[in-house]
Amino acid sequence: MTWIDRLSTGWKAWLMLFALTMTAAAPGVFNLPALDRDESRFAQASKQYLETGDYIAIRYQDEFRNKKPAGIHWLQAGSTAAFGEGENLDIWTYRVPSWIGAGLSVLACFWLGIPAIGRRAAFIGSALFGSSLLLTSEAHISKTDGVLVFLITLAMGCLIRLYLRKDNDKRLALAFWIIHGAGFLIKGPVISLVAGMAILVLWLWDRRDYQWMKSLAWWPGPLISVLMVLPWLIMIQIATQGTYVEGAVGKDLKDKLVSASEGHGGLPGYHLMHLPAWFFPGILLFVPAIVLCWRYLRHRTLESFGDVDRDALKFIVAWAFTTWLFFELLLTKLSHYILPAYPAFGLLCGWAAVKLMEDARAPVSRYLSTALFLIGGVALVLFTSPWAVELLQADKAGDFRTVSEETVMAQWKGASDFPLWLWAPGALLVLLAAGAMIFRKVGIAIAGGVLAALLLGWQARIFVLPTQTWIQATETGKLALAEVCGIPRSDCGDTEAPDRVLALGYAEPSYVLTLGTQNLHPPETPTELPADDAAYPVVYLINFEDEGAAADFKAVQKSAEDRGRCETQSEPYYALNYSNNDPVAFIAVRFEASCDGAPAGE
Repeated sequence: MTWIDRLSTGWKAWLMLFALTMTAAAPGVFNLPALDRDESRFAQASKQYLETGDYIAIRYQDEFRNKKPAGIHWLQAGSTAAFGEGENLDIWTYRVPSWIGAGLSVLACFWLGIPAIGRRAAFIGSALFGSSLLLTSEAHISKTDGVLVFLITLAMGCLIRLYLRKDNDKRLALAFWIIHGAGFLIKGPVISLVAGMAILVLWLWDRRDYQWMKSLAWWPGPLISVLMVLPWLIMIQIATQGTYVEGAVGKDLKDKLVSASEGHGGLPGYHLMHLPAWFFPGILLFVPAIVLCWRYLRHRTLESFGDVDRDALKFIVAWAFTTWLFFELLLTKLSHYILPAYPAFGLLCGWAAVKLMEDARAPVSRYLSTALFLIGGVALVLFTSPWAVELLQADKAGDFRTVSEETVMAQWKGASDFPLWLWAPGALLVLLAAGAMIFRKVGIAIAGGVLAALLLGWQARIFVLPTQTWIQATETGKLALAEVCGIPRSDCGDTEAPDRVLALGYAEPSYVLTLGTQNLHPPETPTELPADDAAYPVVYLINFEDEGAAADFKAVQKSAEDRGRCETQSEPYYALNYSNNDPVAFIAVRFEASCDGAPAGE
């Protein structure tokens, strides 16, 4: 028995796979600030569930957010109710469902793979999937994808058992439909699409083999799935005056299908080009998996290739290929869209790894995959190095209109001063894994690749990303606000904190999430100071890189002069808003009803 066989047996295999993804993603869950834009929009809508007690309509501040179903917001609101404190401004509490969902998706992948390709191959494939950069990244982002990939993988596990066993087990069919209903509540018809396309291709592949689908048509299953979704759908249609379906289907879904929604387009091949990095380290076996699958599916008579192997490969290939092809052809392209195909990719790679260990020959594809692995590995090594930070700073510091490049660089100094004790062994493991693959030491290559992904991921999530405040515009804005005691309801000693912040020239969702729902941004921000002395202090956060904001602030200052208000300004803070690649130059300004109430020392 090999060391891989020992690891893949018993309860320890399940524990190791779950721990792999959970520990890889954990630093990002707790260390990274709220990300713009989708994460903060999702989390803010979930926060407003807790604030309003309305768990039906989905809102972002005063507007309906008619895009995705409510399932993920229920989960995020529940986790925040359990773990959150005060005003529930900590982003990590909203990330818990994604984190747990990603960990469970690896277990679902293993459960799916055991009867399909064997325990050893399923363990390897699940480890490659569980350590992939895309999954571990989605695990610490409070969106739908971490939970969705778990439900899709679990649903496909039910389907593959029905397909392989041909016994029309009604319990499995019922489980599939319950999981389908849950998946629909998370991200609408994506789960229907992935499962439906795989079933269609399997039917087209062999039209004589359709009896296994009969139990899926057993009426309680589809009925339960519909009943899981329909009550909420009716209630949200009523709550939104009939606008939810129009927004979710008539706009959000339609825009993604017929155009590059919100500018997220790309040429065919977009997802393939991202695989070396996003599917790292699994890319190490991706090309051999394609070649060996093609070879084995074409020739029934190859040694060690029975009917069960053939049916299992057909199912996994149908799942992987149709999901990839659909999102490759979709006009709107974002790299995480293809995540539902990653469990299938991982299992195919795990199967190919075992075949290579059993002396299957695929030299050209092995070298090509190793080259792709090196491309992805070198990209990760460079991205997590201090030199990448310095190059990006040098490139962006000259984009500012209101300040010199030298001033910006002086403030950004020190952002590349982070440890490299995780980075160095991670880089060495990339080379070790590539060398082992070239010399057909497949087990060592897989272990090296998984450890490299773990270490380089930790380097990014522990040391690199959390320290780059200069690309986290909201965090930079909070530094300016803290200078004038401008963060709502913070403890500033004898100085009173404001109830809200009024932003000019800045409107990112993370600003609303981390400072509070009550905070205003353009175009709602008033430029007239209140006449009532009890309304003070009033605090503005101004981005002077925005020409409109500078003009609006002049109106605010004119109002302050007319009303005799006292003004206190912070030092300027500079950042790059990575969401739109624009520079921001923040100054926080605090207005008091009279100068007697100004912060001490000003």
